[in-house]
Order: sequence, then structure tokens, then C-alpha cells
Amino acid sequence: MRTNPGTRPPVAAFDELGLLEGERSSAREDPSETSRAHTRPRTGAGFAGRHHGEILQGVWRAPDVEGVTEPVPFLVTMPVPEHGSRAGFVPGPDARLEVEPAWKVKAARAARLALDFLGERRSGGRLTVDCPVPPGLGLGSSTSDVVAAIRAVCDAHWARIEPQQLAQLAVETERAIDPIMFEEAVLFAPRQGRVLERWQGTLPRFFVVSVDTDPLGGGIDTLGLAMPRHTAAELTEYEELIRRARAACRAGDALAMAEVATRSAELNQRLLPMRGFAELGALAREAGCLGLQISHSGTVAGFLFDPAEPDEVQERLRPALRALGMRPLGSFRTGASRAAGI
Repeated sequence: MRTNPGTRPPVAAFDELGLLEGERSSAREDPSETSRAHTRPRTGAGFAGRHHGEILQGVWRAPDVEGVTEPVPFLVTMPVPEHGSRAGFVPGPDARLEVEPAWKVKAARAARLALDFLGERRSGGRLTVDCPVPPGLGLGSSTSDVVAAIRAVCDAHWARIEPQQLAQLAVETERAIDPIMFEEAVLFAPRQGRVLERWQGTLPRFFVVSVDTDPLGGGIDTLGLAMPRHTAAELTEYEELIRRARAACRAGDALAMAEVATRSAELNQRLLPMRGFAELGALAREAGCLGLQISHSGTVAGFLFDPAEPDEVQERLRPALRALGMRPLGSFRTGASRAAGI
């Protein structure tokens, strides 16, 4: 089962933030404590999911939607079944807001927007953020920070925030986001923070072998990329890919979804070529993969195998990947509870 980004890990994981789950649970069960929720903030904790690039990314032409005249950029992410960022928020006595580490400026901005959203414009505090996801690879590390920060601030003020509200705050923070705040499979507009379609079923299960195709390249500034211009033929093909992905999700068809991911990756090469993409495709075919999945604005690729494939299959890929100057990052199973080395 995929880890819920909004739930908390075991008690041991709270030690660094000084949180005791038993005390927190008993406080919530005490009506007198709940009644004082808005006058006595607490130390808050927030967690966010993570992803491994996209299964599908392109532009969506709205079917008979009034007022929508231009194609809308969309994506469908490849979830990783493990927590991404973890944030703690300690409310302060005034409006000053500090963040550690200091370079997590997007998380700090998200915390301030969350305070404003809660009507706490004169409040501040100290935000700490820890994220295991490396930046610059297209794995959504900044969105993970932002979502965790917003959840931590809300938790500190005893407030519940719905995924769509969270998405709006997140996109106000960093202009383009990933839909890691939603549990279901969604077709998502990253620059609007809006769900375009909610799909029936769940994303098919895969065993994914991850690789950084350009480990010496320094990563990619996603927001620095120009908005892509698509041909009429591509717009039509994206409509077909959305239809196929929707059907694959409904049926749990891993092969069909892998074929969509592969074609989406191929289409993206005209917009943002990935180093060694042709060689990756050849290697995927030799290895018997179902398909190839990439971060469309990053340097990471994923070999999509049947979920029953043994872990040892990644060892067969390592020599060839290293010979191409690429860095194997590990593997994970979508729908599982743990990821390895991502």
C-alpha cells in the first residue's frame, strides 16, 4: 500500500522534533484541550510524499469546458512509496519566521502563506525541514518541502487543510508543483494547482529501477525552462495518451501504462532532450522492460518492470549504465511500503 503523505510515521521518527505521540493523542481526546486549540498553538509536524518524475506529461485540451480556450500543461506523476520531506514548526512569540536550513526559502514562504491562510498574519515561528530527495533531478524535492511545511504550520494551529487548498497554497509558493498532496491518481495542472481529472482505480504496480542519466550535469532548474510549444499532431496524440492512461488505470494494466510512459518520454525529447535517451531505450528493450519512464524536466529515468521481477534485475543493468556515464540510484516497487536507495 502506498504510504499516505498526510499520516505520521512511528513514534521513533519524532524524537528529533521532541514530539511524543502518546501525549499528542491524549491531548486530542481531551475536550478541554480541543476547545483551547486556537489560543494555544503547539509544536507541529508535517510530512509529504515524493515522486519519481512522470508517467505522462504534455498539454490537455479541455473537452467542452466553458472558458478554457488554450491547452493546459498537465502531468501524471510516478509515486514513490515512501515519505519525502519532514517538517517541524514551533510557533513563536511574534511575526518573525526562521527556517533551518536557511536555504529552504520556498518552504519558509510556504509557511508564511499557511499562517496567512489560517488568519495568523501576526504570528511566526521556527520551521525545520529535512528532505531525503536530492534537488535538481526532477523528483519534486521543492514541492515536498513546501507541502510538509504547510502541513506542519496547520498542525501547529490545530487546523486541517484539504488537498485542493494545500495545492493552491503550494502553487502560490513556487508557481509549478507536483500533485503529491493527492492520494488518488489524477491528471494535474502543475501551474494552476488544479486537478483536471480524477481517475478510477489506482496506478498499476511496477518494479522501477532508477538512474540519474547526467550525474555531472548539475541538475535542471525546472522553473527556468521555457513553456513548450506543441504541434497540432502532438496535441492530438496527447489526447490519445490520456485516454489510454485513463483506461490503463481503470484496468490496472501495467503494460499499457508502461507503453504510455515510454511514448510520453519519446515525445519529450523534442522539448528537453535527455542525455543518452536512445541508449536507455535500447537497454530497456534488451532487459525485457515493460517500458521506460522519465522525469520530463529532470535527469532521472526509470526502467519499468513487472512488479514480480526479482530485485536482482537491477544488478544486470548496473554495468551498462555505468559504461554510459550514468549513476544507478536504486529501485522501488510502486504500491509497496519501502523504497531502496532512491
